[in-house]
Parts: sequence; C-alpha cells; structure tokens
Amino acid sequence: MTAPLSRADRATTVLSRHVAALHTALLRRTGGRLGNRFRGGDVVLVTCRGRMSGQPRTTPLLHVRDGADVVVAASNGGIDAEPQWWRNLRADPRGEVEVRGRRWAVTASEVDDADRPRLWAALSARFDGYDGYQARVSRRIAVVRLSPAD
Repeated sequence: MTAPLSRADRATTVLSRHVAALHTALLRRTGGRLGNRFRGGDVVLVTCRGRMSGQPRTTPLLHVRDGADVVVAASNGGIDAEPQWWRNLRADPRGEVEVRGRRWAVTASEVDDADRPRLWAALSARFDGYDGYQARVSRRIAVVRLSPAD
C-alpha cells in the first residue's frame, strides 16, 4: 500500500495535472510545433487506459530515444508515489505515444538493470532534476521503455 501524500505533494499533484492538461492541449492543437520542448528536454505524449476507468489518459513526459524506443522516467515530479500513468501501464502495457504530431502504438516495459544506468544517464543529461528527484524519494524511480507495438 502507498503511504499518504503530504500536503505539499497533494498540491504539486493537483497543479501538475492542470499543467499537463494545458501542455497536452497546446501540443495537440499545434500538431506538436509548440510545447515540444520543456526544461531542455523533448516532450512525448503518452496515452494509456486508466486501470479502473478504462478511459484514455494522456500525460506529457520528457523522453529520450533508444533506437526505435521512447524512454521515460516515472519520476512523478519527485513525489514519493508512482505516477498514475505508470501504474496504468503496469496493469495493461499497451499504449500510444505522440511526438510532434506523429502517433504510434507502443508496449511498455520497465528497463532492465543492465540498460538502466545508461538510460538514466541519458534522461538526466536532458533534465538534471531527475537525480535530485531520486535522492529525495524512497522508491526507485522506474525507467520505462515504450517499444513500437508489433
């Protein structure tokens, strides 16, 4: 069971949801021409089904590419709780990504221990906040590979 969120983490979560909704709308409205970079990193829209609602949920995330795969960190903005999008993808790994207006189906998996250091370093090179997030949370932040679906 997940520990209750602090008041600050709850406020951050609410604010993040609103910012994510605005960011998603901007990306979609402009076909990815505006909002495709954030804090020095490239943005991907990740869509998955809510594990309880079954409704599509879209989240903008910073990413790096690893061949044909998109790689993201389940950092949740440094909150000590896994992000809902990652919990949803663990329940059903099928999803969709959108980069600069181009969409394709993906299958999600957590990066294995052999690839994690290399991909964590690549993500941290794009956004230096990830190392600080990892230092302040008790969980190991998952590095997630989104591979093109067969």
